[in-house]
Amino acid sequence: MIAGMRLFTSPKANNKDALIGAVGAALGMAITWLACDALLDGVAPILVLSMGASAVILFTMPTAPAAQPVPVILAHCLAAFFGVASSQIFGNTALAVGVAVGIHAGLMVRLGYMHPPSGGTALTAVIGGDAVTNLGFEFIWRPVLLNAVLLVLLAVVINAPFKWRRYPAKA
Repeated sequence: MIAGMRLFTSPKANNKDALIGAVGAALGMAITWLACDALLDGVAPILVLSMGASAVILFTMPTAPAAQPVPVILAHCLAAFFGVASSQIFGNTALAVGVAVGIHAGLMVRLGYMHPPSGGTALTAVIGGDAVTNLGFEFIWRPVLLNAVLLVLLAVVINAPFKWRRYPAKA
């Protein structure tokens, strides 16, 4: 072990926060799954991957900058755009994936709308198969925008009863 490195660097939650986070993530994933399954002709697993990571952040760290509504929604939608565009421009999957995720990552960090799970959305737009690629740019709003908004709205509802978990976080 490197000197001074702590094994667990994240703060631990109390039982109540852990339970709220678990219930929120479970509900968020169930809703995301149903929406994707209905909109992507039974290939929900591919988009649900990045939305699952978003649900973990939204419901276990609701005050984190990456959990706030604008970064969640903007990052997923821009990632979908870059993924679809790269998929349509480049005939090589490795190049399309690299360009989509790379451009998105660079812009996220430069413009300050950090939501790392959205990198999976860019990837999904490229490798999601016919159900995703046939949607073209429609993939941005159906299902990506829809799912990001559903997760954010659910985070508002789940966290509303708990003063210490206000979502979105007030600056």
